[in-house]
Amino acid sequence: MATGLPTYKVILCGEYGVGKSSIFRRFMNNTYVVSNEKKTTIGLDQASRIVNVNGTDVKLLLWDTGGMERMSFIGSSYYRGAQAALLCYSVNNKETFNILSQYILDIVMNAEGAKIFLCGNVMDCGDDKEKVTEADVDRFTEECDNVLSGVYKVSCRDNIGINEMFKDITEKLHEMSVNKMTLRRDMVIRPGETPELTKDTSKKRCC
Repeated sequence: MATGLPTYKVILCGEYGVGKSSIFRRFMNNTYVVSNEKKTTIGLDQASRIVNVNGTDVKLLLWDTGGMERMSFIGSSYYRGAQAALLCYSVNNKETFNILSQYILDIVMNAEGAKIFLCGNVMDCGDDKEKVTEADVDRFTEECDNVLSGVYKVSCRDNIGINEMFKDITEKLHEMSVNKMTLRRDMVIRPGETPELTKDTSKKRCC
């Protein structure tokens, strides 16, 4: 039976104004809108891209709400079925970084098993705010221990690191998926077969 491409749903999470929609637009059609022309995202927005991983085509499906993912009327459908969450903050605004732990809690509670990736976006505004330093990111990563599956720094304005980030995320998600499928296949005991452990035990006889 023919099957479709492996598909991985990635949701964007983070405070309003950190550049999630800019990341979405770069992913969707490689465009960028300057600050005074931006419009607020209303409702759900999604786009997909085919990414080649070691010779295999997989589909990366990106979802964006423009910061409304924490609203009760939109949250459940947004988080449902997500394999990963891209946790976004503005490098130019430390306030958007300090609240990330709450978003991690939301992800863990609503998107069970989803991998969490951290993305700092260099904005084209907000220079009057306290910036996020490398030391801040290192400390946060250490505090999160094994919660984060990847840490990235990008610039939507200059189109730096966006493609590399999504390529890396896709490769990690696909590798984990393949490993899970391999593990399930190896654990299957077909009719008439004897588990390897039983076979090995039966060969051991006392002299």
